[in-house]
Amino acid sequence: MSIDLDRLRTDFANIPLDESDREEVLHFLLRERRDGDADLLRHLLAAETAAHHEGWGLSESMVLAALLLAECGREEDVWTLWEAKNASFDTMAGIDGFLLFPAGIAGTTAHVIANENHPERGDLMTYLSEYLEYEKLTDDDIREHIAGLRSHYAQP
Repeated sequence: MSIDLDRLRTDFANIPLDESDREEVLHFLLRERRDGDADLLRHLLAAETAAHHEGWGLSESMVLAALLLAECGREEDVWTLWEAKNASFDTMAGIDGFLLFPAGIAGTTAHVIANENHPERGDLMTYLSEYLEYEKLTDDDIREHIAGLRSHYAQP
C-alpha cells in the first residue's frame, strides 16, 4: 500500500486523497478495519458522497465506504449513510437500505425519532418505515445482508 494508513488514521483531514487513493484505503480497511476507524470512514464516505453528487453511476468505493461505516454500529452514522444514499438517483437505487440500520432496527430508529430537529428526520423516518414494512427485516436479516455484502467485496 502506497498510503501511510497509520498517519491517515490520525490526520485524514490533512491528507488529500483522490478516487484511486480512497479505493485503495477502503480495500485495506475491508481487511483490517479497527474500532477507531469510524471517523476516517465518515470522512471517506463524505468524499465519495461529494464525488457522486457530480457524476453518474455508483462506484464500488461508495458502497464499500457505506458498508464499512455501517459495520461500525453507531446509530449517529445513519445521517451520513442517508446523505450518501441521497447523493444521486444512482446512489439511492444502489446503496442497499439495510445499510441504514447501523445500530440495528430499534437503536437506529430510536435515534432518528429522538432527533426531532434534524432537517432530514421526516424523510428518513418515512424511508425507514416503508423499507421495513416492505422488506419485513429483522436485525438478524440485516447482519446476514451485511455479511453477504462484505463477502462479495472481500473476494479476490
